[in-house]
Amino acid sequence: MDRHPLRPASLARRLFDRIEPVHAVTYFAQEARAALDGLGYRGFWMGYFAARSAPLGPVPAEVVTALFYNFAPERVAKALPAAWEIAPPADALRAREQSAVAALRRSGVTEAAA
Repeated sequence: MDRHPLRPASLARRLFDRIEPVHAVTYFAQEARAALDGLGYRGFWMGYFAARSAPLGPVPAEVVTALFYNFAPERVAKALPAAWEIAPPADALRAREQSAVAALRRSGVTEAAA
């Protein structure tokens, strides 16, 4: 038990523990994979990087590599900017939002519960 419940690190960890499952749905639920595959993205990583970076617009791989910081530049470069030639960021963002809602609904999350 944390004896210092207001310590920033413990607050951050508690927030992470509550939000990360919702965040993970955005990229890892079957609905997300189906939606991104449906746009024509090839393989998990292309869909992942397209969906996750979509709010930034059609940025190059170097921007995504810098912002996401923990992925090998080669991994990102295999996905971007090629993904933007298949489907634009607006389509990836729409697919991400709709598939996340569908996955959360399947899991029993409703607007009233949110």
